[in-house]
Amino acid sequence: MFQQLRRFSLVAAAFTAALAVIVGLAVPASAGYHYGLPGEDTQWRAVTYAGGPITSRSTPAEARDNHGDILHAWRGADNDGVWISLNNGPAYPLPTPTGYVQTYAAPVVIWTDDGSRGNFRIFHTGTDGHIYQQRIQLTTSYQLPATLPAPTKAPNDARTSDDLSIAAAALPNNSYMLGWNSQTSNDIWTMYYDGGSTAFATPSIVPNATSYKAPALAAQVNDGNAPWNQVVLAFTGTDNNVYMTRQRYGFGGWTNPQDVGWSRYAPSVTLSETGYGAVLYTDLDNGLMATRILRNGDSSEYYEENSYAWTGSAPLAVATGSALYYVINGSGSSLSGLLWKFATDFAALPTPPAPQW
Repeated sequence: MFQQLRRFSLVAAAFTAALAVIVGLAVPASAGYHYGLPGEDTQWRAVTYAGGPITSRSTPAEARDNHGDILHAWRGADNDGVWISLNNGPAYPLPTPTGYVQTYAAPVVIWTDDGSRGNFRIFHTGTDGHIYQQRIQLTTSYQLPATLPAPTKAPNDARTSDDLSIAAAALPNNSYMLGWNSQTSNDIWTMYYDGGSTAFATPSIVPNATSYKAPALAAQVNDGNAPWNQVVLAFTGTDNNVYMTRQRYGFGGWTNPQDVGWSRYAPSVTLSETGYGAVLYTDLDNGLMATRILRNGDSSEYYEENSYAWTGSAPLAVATGSALYYVINGSGSSLSGLLWKFATDFAALPTPPAPQW
């Protein structure tokens, strides 16, 4: 998939004029409707590993390191195990000391930079509702280690409903943030891990954010190209409206949640190195996917996915470089299994100003 995405980045110049319609993105979330993003592909492609197309009972997760390696993680198609594949190679089940990882929800994977090879971190909800992590560092030749690590339990009694996924966002210096629904209420919690001190902060509730479904997290912090320093949380509220709230990295506190749509499932959020991002969700009215493009701390008009693809689980939005693409677990005879497609390229857009907090 990664190699195919590099090909798509070359077409940005061909639709620069079309992308210009997104320049005025900081408009109310209720304004406008569009069929497909500028340059959006209509063809879906299978997400594969060495044995062929990947199949799962939920949407997969994926992350890339700074060397171009991609790690996929997914829940088994006919079991509750978590499987991984590096660079679309062989699939391996994640182990535990007594067997194999079990979950009723989709896993999530991020990559955090430790100044060297970094770490792929896979988070999943155990069948006991606790949050677990498996940290995988590639070998010096950028291969999976011979022995995959057993899971470790997140501290502070962090747990959620056993059928809800965990949210995670990579942050600088090998750090990250987790987000999850309370196991006993509709509150959403977050917890920060400091990679420098290797310590977790005390979990905290996100103000005015309640949900029955799993939240989503994304971050874009100054890396020499992007000055936005923001973390975005997206969630489907108890009213089925999709909301997003932002935090300026290093300052704490969250903005008041902003309504961006309404959805059947949990949303996905991603941020690109260009300062643009996207909230992707499944529209409550017709079951089709919808996107709000993020810019300058606000969201754009409504963009409906242009191939009328249906999915029975939460979709996934992924930004790599300046490219945005979608991943789904397709439903129906014509679109089944784990699929991906190119959505748009943000590179042709002017650099947005930093969000006003």
